[in-house]
Amino acid sequence: MRFQVGKFICELSLDDDGRVRTRWYLGNGRAVEPPKYLDAADRRQYRAGRDAFLRRIGKPPTRLGLRPATSWGALQRVAPHE
Repeated sequence: MRFQVGKFICELSLDDDGRVRTRWYLGNGRAVEPPKYLDAADRRQYRAGRDAFLRRIGKPPTRLGLRPATSWGALQRVAPHE
């Protein structure tokens, strides 16, 4: 599933082991490293997209034990970059 996060496009998918994998792209489609920082609005966009993806695959976001104000580092651990 792809969704916009600020100036980036985030792609979430499942690997062969059923773990969530995250890929990041610029608007032109070029793959990039995960952003080092997301501002509050971008973190909200990422959380909304991630939560929608988890609901789609049948893993409610509440199972992750994340609070609403989850840090960017914690979000990266939940959906690591390939």
